[in-house]
Amino acid sequence: MSNYIVVGLNDEKFALPITAIQEIIKDMPVTEIPAARAHVRGVINLRGTIVPVVGLRSKFRMPESGASAASRIVIVQTPEGEPVGLYVDRVEQVAFFAEILPTPDGIGGSNSGYLSGIGKINDQLVSILHLPAILNTGGGL
Repeated sequence: MSNYIVVGLNDEKFALPITAIQEIIKDMPVTEIPAARAHVRGVINLRGTIVPVVGLRSKFRMPESGASAASRIVIVQTPEGEPVGLYVDRVEQVAFFAEILPTPDGIGGSNSGYLSGIGKINDQLVSILHLPAILNTGGGL
């Protein structure tokens, strides 16, 4: 069992394993990349390292919204050790889930592999993200 960072998109909450997170930064200008996949917002220069930024709203087929003061880029590490930014509406808290429930069969369509389980904070369910599926480490972003 480990700790997670809970992030928000719209009114939904998602959790990322804290061990995969390198840092959390405030929203900053993203340079668009021509012909990139729709969910790739572009790249940022993070202290001399070019880091791709994935918009989780686009990845999950949610409607886009404008940036806010709470918007953040969560820098995670791929299994290969490469940094990738995940653009989220907000970072909410650190959480520990005493129990992680499996995701129900047949709920996600093409997005079903993006979840590794369901946690619970008070009475609210939190979807735990499966980073390798989201980052699609086998075939690029």
